[in-house]
Amino acid sequence: DTLSSIAVKYSVSVANLEKIAAFNELSSNELESGQILIIPDGKVKAEPKKIYVSQKLPNLAGYFGYPTTGRISQGLHPYNAIDIANACGTLIYAAAAGEVIIADSEGWNGGAGQYVKIKHANGTATLYAHLSEIFVKVNQKVAKGQRIGLMGHTGRTIPQGPAGCHLHFSVYGAKNPLNK
Repeated sequence: DTLSSIAVKYSVSVANLEKIAAFNELSSNELESGQILIIPDGKVKAEPKKIYVSQKLPNLAGYFGYPTTGRISQGLHPYNAIDIANACGTLIYAAAAGEVIIADSEGWNGGAGQYVKIKHANGTATLYAHLSEIFVKVNQKVAKGQRIGLMGHTGRTIPQGPAGCHLHFSVYGAKNPLNK
């Protein structure tokens, strides 16, 4: 950890951490992994709650199409998601008509890598993560079955590399239709 990352984690300023280090006769260059640093009045931010599918969500299975070809490699897991594995470069399709609200091809994105999120007319949304390429842009209208990207292994995939190619498909506001 750096002083900056510790400051964010415990909701204190870097300046205060520098004072704490100085009080303990440490320079920021002397901090080492595993070292205990007492941070007066430090507060650990609450971890975001994991979202699991609720039995109260509507079943809209007929509304959504299959977003890609392949086999389900991981059943239902947090964020109402199913993972579908296939070769890198496999086409990804919009599961339902809607409007692209996120098309992020930069960075880690919390482990999602390159991803697309589509808002649908019925108030639901779908998310397609770990893409190797994105074909759509924010505010673009898409049709059910329209090509939106290619399967990849961006972000956090297991295993790392091409063997980890899969689509992480999440549904917000309804049961995931791929959960059998």
